[in-house]
Amino acid sequence: MQIVNLHVEASSYCNASCPGCPRNAYGYPLEGFFKEENLSLIKFKQILSKYKELKTINFCGNHGDPMMNPEIAELVKESGCNCSIATNGSIGKLETYKELAELNATITFGIDGLEDTNHLYRQNVKWNNLMIRLKHFISCGGKAAWQYIVFKHNAHQIETARKLSLQMGFKNFFTIDVGRNNFPVIDKNKNISHWILSNDKHFGPDLNFNVDDYLSMRYKPHDLPVLPIKIREMHCEHKGGSVYVNSSGELFPCCYHGFGHVDRPKITLERFTELENTWGTDNCNSVCAQSCGVL
Repeated sequence: MQIVNLHVEASSYCNASCPGCPRNAYGYPLEGFFKEENLSLIKFKQILSKYKELKTINFCGNHGDPMMNPEIAELVKESGCNCSIATNGSIGKLETYKELAELNATITFGIDGLEDTNHLYRQNVKWNNLMIRLKHFISCGGKAAWQYIVFKHNAHQIETARKLSLQMGFKNFFTIDVGRNNFPVIDKNKNISHWILSNDKHFGPDLNFNVDDYLSMRYKPHDLPVLPIKIREMHCEHKGGSVYVNSSGELFPCCYHGFGHVDRPKITLERFTELENTWGTDNCNSVCAQSCGVL
């Protein structure tokens, strides 16, 4: 199989506390759940030596923000191919953004609203810090995209944000719905500060939500029994020529199998055949079926 794309977790550190991110519990900081580290340039070079036909590299984290890695520009430079970076945009040195612009990397800024709403989901992201960095990147000739996750609290600002993106020089503006909604935001004192809701008017706060029960479940997760699953077809990104690299430099067929609690086993790239052998059976691997299968 020819590998032409790498999905790279450059860092598992993050300055934000987005309530829909699995590194925390609806905003409440979980401790010791994920190993925090930056992908080293040495390990990245070793990985690149394995794949000589790469066309693209996507620096988009599962656990962290790529701009937390102080060597992110060096990683892009070493890659020698088209690179994209996804970030909340509020961290990283200005000279790093300038260098990334000169390296022709595309940066997708996750901005979910305007100054009065972005922080409701992108917690701890300072608007001024974000604006300084993205404006500097664009002024240096950088190609910037604006990714806007739509929620109930920011849906009314989409067109204003789209016009702002054009004024600021973004090359692209797009909205997405990643299903990270309909939950409370829990602060460090275990209080619900606000709710993140879908733009669907049928959804509202769950008045029976129990914070202590939820946090207990997150701290002591249990595996539910896996029911038999049979799928009609599989849309597998690894079969399409992609490999996921975590911040430790480990290789996986995709981010779905390279993701999880530090104590839970993950299926590495070497075991991909085990996954593929389940696809044509009545007991398809549950992660594959739920992530990329067509029932």
